[in-house]
Amino acid sequence: MSHKRIRWLATAAAILSLAACSDKEPSNGGLPTNAGTGLYPQISVSGSRSALKAELALRQIPGGLRFNSYQGEVVYDPAVLTFKDVALPEGVEGAAAMVSPGHIRFAATALDGTVGAPLVRMNFSASREVTREAFSVRFEEVTDADYTDVTTQVQSGYLIFQR
Repeated sequence: MSHKRIRWLATAAAILSLAACSDKEPSNGGLPTNAGTGLYPQISVSGSRSALKAELALRQIPGGLRFNSYQGEVVYDPAVLTFKDVALPEGVEGAAAMVSPGHIRFAATALDGTVGAPLVRMNFSASREVTREAFSVRFEEVTDADYTDVTTQVQSGYLIFQR
């Protein structure tokens, strides 16, 4: 075989290999690859820029845990998002409020327990496209139906973002 033909075959094989590749992450509902047992903070965003709804939840692996209380903070980028209001879901007692631009604090108790979706509902307007980088979440306390502290199961530093 000539060098020209070998070079052509190598180039064709490389092109075919690249065409078969995909940069898409595996569809795992936004969970990290090989997600282990734990509680994963999740922000789901919907609506338009003028009426953007964001809901905070805790995804569970495995499922089945009911939360009786939770407390923490959502930090958002005020250069991207303008706060409108925040509320806890029906059946949950407590408080949620913007304490300073970019910071929403929440503390809640669900006497009948909640499965973790949503824990907090927030409304904003957006100056541009909203991405995962516009939010961070910190849970300071999460208890289960027996009021056992399960905060250590929260996978801090990871935020599932769904649009």
